[in-house]
Amino acid sequence: MYKTIFLTLFYLNIGFSASPINSMAKSFLIPGWGEMDFGYKKSSKFFIQSEIILLTGCFSAFKASNLIKKKYITYANDHAGASSASDDRYWVDIGNYNTNLNYDSEHLRMRDDKEGQWQDFPWDWDGNDFKRKKFENMRIASDKYYLGGKFLIGGIIMNHIISAINTLYIIRLNEDKKLSLKSSINYNQKNLQYIITMQF
Repeated sequence: MYKTIFLTLFYLNIGFSASPINSMAKSFLIPGWGEMDFGYKKSSKFFIQSEIILLTGCFSAFKASNLIKKKYITYANDHAGASSASDDRYWVDIGNYNTNLNYDSEHLRMRDDKEGQWQDFPWDWDGNDFKRKKFENMRIASDKYYLGGKFLIGGIIMNHIISAINTLYIIRLNEDKKLSLKSSINYNQKNLQYIITMQF
C-alpha cells in the first residue's frame, strides 16, 4: 500500500516538474503527455488514442472472460451437479470427463496419484456429451478472452515505453536545434586565426 502511494507521488512530482527532461517521465506515466509539451499534437493524439483503445479492449476482455466464467459455472451446476470449486483445473477436468468416477478410473490407469482429487466435488453429465462439450466451449472462450486481456496489458506497457522513447527523441531533436556553430577568420600581418564559436 505504502509502495503504491510512494510511486504515485513520485510520478506526480516528476510529471509536474518544470525540467524539460521530465517530459519523458510524463509520457511514461501518460502516453502522449510529453509529446504535448513540445507541440507534437499528432504523435500525442496517436499515443493517447492508442492508450484509450488498449485500456478499453483490456477491460472488455477481462469483463467478457468473467461473465462467461460465471455462465459456464452455472451451466455445470445445473446440468452436471458440479460444485463451485476455486481450482481452475477442476473446470478443465469437468469438460474432459463425463463424471468424476471416469476421471478417477483414467488416473488409476495412469498411476499418477490424482485419483480421488475431486471426490468432494463430484459431477455427472449423465452421458450427455453435447452438454459437456458446450460447457467446454464456454470455458475455452472464457480463457481466450482472459489471455487476450493479458496480451493487451503488454500492449499498454509497450505504449508507455514507446511514448517515453519518442519523447526522449523529441528532446534530443530540440537540443540539436539549440546547438549552432559560427566560424570566422581573422587575419593580420603576424598570423592567421580561425575561430569556431559554439552556441547552446
